[in-house]
Amino acid sequence: MSASGRLRLARHFRLAVLIFAASCSVLIAPLLCAQESRPENEFGAWGSYSANSPGVWGSRGHVQFGAVAFRYGRLIDSTNNLTIEYTVDVEPVEITRENRYIPCEILSGGVFTQSNCAIGKQVVYGGGLSPFGWKFNLRPESRWQPFGALSGGFVMSQKAIPWDIPGATRFNFTFDFQVGVERFNVAHTRAWTFGYKLQHISNAFRSSINPGVDLNMLFVGHSFFK
Repeated sequence: MSASGRLRLARHFRLAVLIFAASCSVLIAPLLCAQESRPENEFGAWGSYSANSPGVWGSRGHVQFGAVAFRYGRLIDSTNNLTIEYTVDVEPVEITRENRYIPCEILSGGVFTQSNCAIGKQVVYGGGLSPFGWKFNLRPESRWQPFGALSGGFVMSQKAIPWDIPGATRFNFTFDFQVGVERFNVAHTRAWTFGYKLQHISNAFRSSINPGVDLNMLFVGHSFFK
């Protein structure tokens, strides 16, 4: 190839590179900017309620539970299909309606044994903190975003829950799994949250008595994103 031919080829190659770079900047930059401009902080509040709880192996039933909480979340990672957020929930109000027990004797096999007998209901107030939370949102560009989440923490109550009997503890650990949907406004700066969570409360065998409880809870919340 002659020198003039090589010169023309080099010019065409440089022109092709410039066109490709310009095309990429026009097509890709908006997507990158959209991700970079996605809010990184969540400030919200939510409330939850469980009308009853199943009595299954290792879990005591017949407990009603409600909570009001405040949330802070921080965006950890984000793509066009998924966002990962770290969450902290402060729960200043937690209310448990449980059985009230008194010491009693039960006749079993012709012998009276010491036990605890339910004589009605009582309301127990408490509060908690869930500092270890992760939330995973699908379709983050959509206004309706399904999500899954999990969190862990603790609750401190006036009396032992879910059984207020000798040996039970007022300090208990919590762990939950959540599924639901978030409905965002057009600007993605506010969202309503609707979900279900299965929450476990127990003292993790810190005492000889560990009457844990599993709660089927419905919750609703509202958040601001900045």
